[in-house]
Amino acid sequence: MFYVRLVIIAFCVLVLSAFPGYASRNPDLLSPAVVINLPSRTLELYSGNTLVKTYPVAIGKFSTPTPQGTFFITSKEIDPAWYPPKGGKIVQSGPDNPLGYRWMEFFPLYGIHGTNAPWAIGEVVSNGCVRMQEEDVEELFEIIPYGTPVYVTYERIKVRVDEQAVSIGIYPDVYDHGGISVEEVKQKLAAHNLQGLVTDAYIKELIREEADQQVIIAQFSRLKVNDKMLAEHAIIQGDTNYIPVWAIAKIAKMNVIWNEQTGTVKAGAVEVPAEVKGNIIYVTTQNLQILFGGQVLVKADEKVIEYNIYSLMVNNKSITGEAKMTGEVLAVPVLSVIESLGYRGVWDNAGKALFIQGRQIPVIMIGNQPYLPITQIYEYLRAYVFLNQQTYTIELTYPFTPQ
Repeated sequence: MFYVRLVIIAFCVLVLSAFPGYASRNPDLLSPAVVINLPSRTLELYSGNTLVKTYPVAIGKFSTPTPQGTFFITSKEIDPAWYPPKGGKIVQSGPDNPLGYRWMEFFPLYGIHGTNAPWAIGEVVSNGCVRMQEEDVEELFEIIPYGTPVYVTYERIKVRVDEQAVSIGIYPDVYDHGGISVEEVKQKLAAHNLQGLVTDAYIKELIREEADQQVIIAQFSRLKVNDKMLAEHAIIQGDTNYIPVWAIAKIAKMNVIWNEQTGTVKAGAVEVPAEVKGNIIYVTTQNLQILFGGQVLVKADEKVIEYNIYSLMVNNKSITGEAKMTGEVLAVPVLSVIESLGYRGVWDNAGKALFIQGRQIPVIMIGNQPYLPITQIYEYLRAYVFLNQQTYTIELTYPFTPQ
């Protein structure tokens, strides 16, 4: 019976392969490939190196495991008949057929097929074949042509990276191949240049829990600086946003020094903590503002973090120094500002106090530099302030002549 069936299938392959349209149902799919991972009981469809879709499947039970290795789709059938492996009555296509209504063979007598027991999907229950939900297998059948590679793997650790997030899945040892270690998980992360993204303690907890699903460990957010979208991304872990410091330093034209021993970065006289994730150095949004100044706007719904760097102008003349955030208000380096305005100020470095004509000006220390919030400039310096959001400048004008 099996021999006759194989001869018929081989004949069908030869006939159908003569019609180019049959083997190319989806012309937009580039180099399609299928990856079946046994511990996660999933079938992944790829277009080149891009993951298109993931389907849940049922796989072979412990006594009749699904074969592992590299295979190819060698036959495809609509409404296949089922030949019981231990002999018996042949079951034609219909609701009683355990193969469902589609069959795609990748190894002699082993195939990807539908099922009349959809509740078994996700289980380790078959005689070695890969079962799919009927609507899923019919969709896949139309997509992949003859010769499509099928990789059957045994990956208990799956690191998945897409445009939005990084996730780790720890899956059960369905065929008793052995345990996994923290080091193995770290190696998987390092393969994606994501080493250092989570601690060893966190990885140990993932292994202990064995969630049997992908667990998001970090999310990505697009990064926009002064209305320009960068190629680099911010990383979000919990409630903390991490910004790639070198990407911002390049735009801000600031020299940054990384101190590996202290785990800090320094720009000028300002030094803040930093973290290495992969081969990229990150700082939090709060420390970014301390380091470079500027203003951070987190737009969680849009998955965008905007960072705006403001330059300083006094009567249309650029001055040195960066505006920095103090709470929710921008502040300017007050010593540079009063010099440009023509004021004669006295700075008491020991007491961190600024005096103009005997009047003390309240300042906020950022690093070792005094700053004055822009909301207080007119009150103490009699200069008008215009925050130009289009050009990202803080423009100061003063019609009064200082005495």
